[in-house]
Amino acid sequence: MIVKDFTENCKLYKDFQIWDVTGMDDFMSDNPVLNEIFLNDYKMTYVEAKEDRSKIKDSNLTIMNDLLDQIGDKHFYIFTWHDDNHAEVVHMQDTKVMNWGVNIGDIEKDHVYIVMMDKIEKPMA
Repeated sequence: MIVKDFTENCKLYKDFQIWDVTGMDDFMSDNPVLNEIFLNDYKMTYVEAKEDRSKIKDSNLTIMNDLLDQIGDKHFYIFTWHDDNHAEVVHMQDTKVMNWGVNIGDIEKDHVYIVMMDKIEKPMA
């Protein structure tokens, strides 16, 4: 599922990993879950869609968001160079809300970055 208002909600998550995606092939490669969701959503395999990209009007970033939003056991926050989400994670690093272990401000301009995380289970009342 895609995480909204990450700065305010980051304390609800744990086990952060950053996935550096070089493109759609990298995103879809060897991932049976994403490939199955793609097939269900677009009524064709990713390989078929790649052969004739005109069959799908969505941008690669929209496709990534839509597919990840359907995965229920993980949570995701997607950003690219200098988009609003990138500005948010840079600000979180600069204000020491989060330590990403890398300089999150220095990323590749043509890559997509996906923060993968697990939601913290709320203690029973």
